[in-house]
Amino acid sequence: MSATKVMEQIERLPVEEQKELFVLLAKKVVATESGNPKPWLGKKLSFDEACDVVFRENRKLLGLLAK
Repeated sequence: MSATKVMEQIERLPVEEQKELFVLLAKKVVATESGNPKPWLGKKLSFDEACDVVFRENRKLLGLLAK
């Protein structure tokens, strides 16, 4: 099946099912973007854990804040 036909079928889905599909696809894109899944994705993190993730994943941001 072509991508065009798949997109047409997605358009016919109820809005709630489209949202579920979007969430699934977004998670897949984020997990495979760097070639390895993010173990923290979808988990509830404490503030300190979230800060660790943000600064570990964004070294450039940490450098700018350090200035």
